[in-house]
Amino acid sequence: MRVEAAIAAGSRWIPLALLSCLLSCVLGGCALAQSKTGSASLRGVWKVTELSSRTPGAEWTRLPLTGSLYIFTDRHYSYMFAPGTEPRRPFAADPNRPSDAEKIRAYDTIVAASGTYVLSGSTLTLTAWLHKNPSEMVGESLAYEIEVDGDVLRMTIVNPPFSPGRERRTTLTRIE
Repeated sequence: MRVEAAIAAGSRWIPLALLSCLLSCVLGGCALAQSKTGSASLRGVWKVTELSSRTPGAEWTRLPLTGSLYIFTDRHYSYMFAPGTEPRRPFAADPNRPSDAEKIRAYDTIVAASGTYVLSGSTLTLTAWLHKNPSEMVGESLAYEIEVDGDVLRMTIVNPPFSPGRERRTTLTRIE
């Protein structure tokens, strides 16, 4: 029986099937919301809540962080974060003419990249179009293993170019 005919005939099975589907979505979470790796789960604005590093198999060590922002669209990403324990210092005099020492300090206190991403299963591959470190714009893409649990995203990378011989885990929390 066609759906339109069943509804017109007053069939109780169609509304019950819809109600069952809605209840399953509300009580158990919709498939989209429960997706562990779907790209729809990455879209949004995130902040880093933990940045950790370790040698393979060792305990994770938290790295200090003073601020962050990650943004994922359907295909693109952009992130900036400030590692370290101290807030970034403004330039002492004219902000458009910092000293060489101030430029070096500013470079060392920010990590930034933007580009495209591909999500395949639990592998998130980031390909930088722009990066604070120009050498990372011409190298290999970065492949992370990810876990998405609601509004928490964990990204782990093994032997990254920015930390050879180590593993790095970034835990993000969705803010929008």
